[in-house]
Amino acid sequence: MRFGDFLYTLRKEKGMTQTELADLLGVTNKAVSKWETGESYPETSLLVPIANVFGITVDELLRGERNTALEPAPEPEKPEPKVRQLKPMTKGEAFTLAGSVALILIGVLILITLSVNDIKYGIYVPVMLGCVAVAVFLIVFSSFNRRIRSAEMTEQNARKGRALGAALSAGIFTIIASVAMFIAMTGARVKINISLPVFFAVLILGISAVIYAGVQWGSFEKTYALPEEEQPVPARYKKLQEGLTSALMLSAVVVFLLLGFLKGLWHIAWVAFPVAAISCGIVTSILKALEK
Repeated sequence: MRFGDFLYTLRKEKGMTQTELADLLGVTNKAVSKWETGESYPETSLLVPIANVFGITVDELLRGERNTALEPAPEPEKPEPKVRQLKPMTKGEAFTLAGSVALILIGVLILITLSVNDIKYGIYVPVMLGCVAVAVFLIVFSSFNRRIRSAEMTEQNARKGRALGAALSAGIFTIIASVAMFIAMTGARVKINISLPVFFAVLILGISAVIYAGVQWGSFEKTYALPEEEQPVPARYKKLQEGLTSALMLSAVVVFLLLGFLKGLWHIAWVAFPVAAISCGIVTSILKALEK
């Protein structure tokens, strides 16, 4: 495109008259008219001001076309993040869930039946807690396995995820089992200087497994964007949830030890742990509801 035609096109794109352009450049509108018809060309000193008016370079002005290579490429549209959905439960997972619930109910039934028949608490309480421990292990591990199935990853990474889920589930099982073991030893009249160290050793083992596997699982969860089995706690309440649940579980340990050492109520002090667990669930539910 020749200079005059290009100048005319630029002026029309800006919606300017020849007079308006002439006023900006300090020339007459007759001079602008001659530039556009090709009768004359602007002085060299006017090339930069003309280019600035139309937002182009002097080189583009002289060549009679815009340099498209210099124009910023349009930003590609960012795809909306894909929300992963949990795959439906398999028959095995459904059976595991149903069996776990049944196991908990059996444990409660054993607790009620044996307690009313004057059976020693050192027998029926550990049996009930054992049922709960196994049920919790199965429920937690099955939940982890379902989330792993619902994400895209290699079989090797899936095995790693299942191993972390098993370690975390085993840690929770060990914590519950440590309480059952301590109550059983207390009921069997095992000396406190033996039963208490054993209890804490097993408890620490379980807590260590939960902490280590939990940290590793958190990293694994973010890496593969595992779908949530339920609505998660909002991010801004996450630290509050962690602080409150930790405080509740530590309080349960304190209550358990105080009732045991000061009152000798080891046979009922274990109730502090399920109460704390239920309280943790209530706290989590409240924090989720705050987002709605």
